[in-house]
Amino acid sequence: MKSPSEMSRARILAECALMVAMSVVLSMLPSVSLPFGGSVSWFSTLPVIAVSLRHGVRWGILAALVYSITQLLLGMANVAAVPAGTAGAMVLCALLDYVIAYSALGLTGAVARGLGRGAVGVAAGIAFTGAIRLLCSFLSGVLIWGAYAPEGTSVWAYSLGYNASWCVPDVLITLIGAVLLSRVRSLSLVGQSAARRGRADV
Repeated sequence: MKSPSEMSRARILAECALMVAMSVVLSMLPSVSLPFGGSVSWFSTLPVIAVSLRHGVRWGILAALVYSITQLLLGMANVAAVPAGTAGAMVLCALLDYVIAYSALGLTGAVARGLGRGAVGVAAGIAFTGAIRLLCSFLSGVLIWGAYAPEGTSVWAYSLGYNASWCVPDVLITLIGAVLLSRVRSLSLVGQSAARRGRADV
């Protein structure tokens, strides 16, 4: 017979799998997509973020890492289309545009709990991880996709403007959804297990 701790881990693992699946499905729904990559989705990262808020950073990063790999597999055509066409450029693209950018979502709970786990903490956590995603996309635009910058335009300015045009709205939509859910007590966006651990898991 499994111990209570083993049963608890099994339930959390099952929840992680469900949340990752939900994020993948939401990411595949019709969205506003830009011509050279990037899209404004409908809450696609929120289920993964919920894992970090409910169960802590370790589970959050695990779920976010799995989600990042699924996004990488779905976006392999983009990785293969890097202008340089080299293995190094493809690896860098995979890391910046997918693995690091999406795995950072697992840190949301650390910021949220540090500010009290309420709506303000949730919003700050999502804003923080959204900034990491924007930074990753910005660096990718400069280091990998700079060839697409219009002639005479600074690649730095072009990358920042282009990536902010989809990343900021996407993060705002996620933030609004999370704050609304955090006000519904029955949904327990920040779970009791995370609350009991407090900052020990940060």
